[in-house]
Amino acid sequence: MTDLSSRLRGTDLTLGYGKKIIAEQLSVAIPDGHFTAIIGPNGCGKSTLLRTLSRLMTPAQGHVYLDGEQIQRFASKEVARRVGLLAQNATTPGDITVQELVARGRYPHQPLFTRWRKEDEEAVMRAMKATGVDSLANQSVDTLSGGQRQRAWIAMVLAQETAIMLLDEPTTWLDISYQIDLLELLSALNREQGYTLAAVLHDLNQACRYATHLIALRDGKIVAQGAPKEIVTAELIEAVYGLRCMIIDDPVAHTPLVVPLGRSGIESRQT
Repeated sequence: MTDLSSRLRGTDLTLGYGKKIIAEQLSVAIPDGHFTAIIGPNGCGKSTLLRTLSRLMTPAQGHVYLDGEQIQRFASKEVARRVGLLAQNATTPGDITVQELVARGRYPHQPLFTRWRKEDEEAVMRAMKATGVDSLANQSVDTLSGGQRQRAWIAMVLAQETAIMLLDEPTTWLDISYQIDLLELLSALNREQGYTLAAVLHDLNQACRYATHLIALRDGKIVAQGAPKEIVTAELIEAVYGLRCMIIDDPVAHTPLVVPLGRSGIESRQT
């Protein structure tokens, strides 16, 4: 893999829950200016890694570095000014409007005992416009569709005005149309506004189409990383997922398209 600059990285990480170890001696970097998709089978450590990089979890061993410093040395507000996180299955804090939810993203930037400022208002309005929820500003979050709700949560993260955004399974439970809308939005934020994004994604073909960088995990270890066109092969997919497949060219995006062969030999039934 080409050596890429990275403000956020983990070195020699041991990750787990109690006595259950998910990964050992795992080193990873989130490349600046890229849309990184973290892929791999269930239970391989994808979400655990993302939670550790965001400082929601503390590694049993090793360190996460943000801008060259151990992330644990930063105050929580300082981390939130540099790294935004959309956690998995985020729940709405009470019956609040979209604008009220997005406004919570300004908390890291507000000094103690300071009233709501013009710059906070402007940041919230920019975030809602960028995610297309400005017309829903006064609507209750509880009344939104799944896709609209995810856009509102992303707007909250945007309102933090961080250069790095981490998203844990942002498309889970969304209909396919909302999944594509959301990934188009994230891709635009990366391409047009320069956000560094890292997202846990389950759909391989969506990851290949929208991400510019992949990190493939299996059993807590990095199997491959790099641009989709450089690393996605039938051999890699079988090594990571145990799935026999063909890799063809996506006729729309011209990115790798994974076509499963199945476990009982579909090709033999068609001959």
